[in-house]
This record gives sequence, structure tokens and C-alpha cells, in this order.
Amino acid sequence: MNSLTQQQKDDLHNLGRLGFSYRDVALNFGFDMAEVARQFQQEKGEIYECWFKGYLSAQAEIRQTVLDAALNSSQPAILQMLRYYALTEQANLEAFDYEPATENQHREDTGN
Repeated sequence: MNSLTQQQKDDLHNLGRLGFSYRDVALNFGFDMAEVARQFQQEKGEIYECWFKGYLSAQAEIRQTVLDAALNSSQPAILQMLRYYALTEQANLEAFDYEPATENQHREDTGN
């Protein structure tokens, strides 16, 4: 896939911020669906990276808003932050099982 224009990068960032799926991205830009799906599966590539930066920046803003409310004694916000922390702790525990050699072997076996 050719390099993206700055306008496409900005639009992808915005679609990520708004939480649109890989299918929506592919259809909106007329990109090859298989290529976009591959980038999202592998979590790499120009399309995915632009989209993910937008997605993550919106998540950060939302969590900041929830944290601010939690610090101002909002019970629902406190509970939501505790859920966020639990999800993060669980994801970070997965780092102990992460084996780069296994991931590289999988890519070699599948030709990716």
C-alpha cells in the first residue's frame, strides 16, 4: 500500500478517536479490506498506527475525565477507575507469559 497523505493520516486518527472499526476504515478510504485487516491483526502498519494513536488518545482523555470525577468523590467514576485499573493489571500480568521467540516463530511459520 502506498504511503498515506497527511490528510488521510489525520482522518484515520480521527476515526480511531471516534472508535470506528477496521471495516469502517477500509470502506471509508476504499482500502483493500484484507490489507487493513492484516494490519489490525498484526498491530502494525501505517493505517493501524494512525488509527491506534487516535483511539488511544481518546481513551486517555476519557480516562482523565473519569479520574477527575473519581477524585471529586463520584462513586460511579471511582468504580469505573477501579475497573480500568483491574483491566490494566490483568493485561500487565500477561507480560510475564510473553515470549518473543514464540511470536517470531509464529510469523515464520505463517510467512508473516
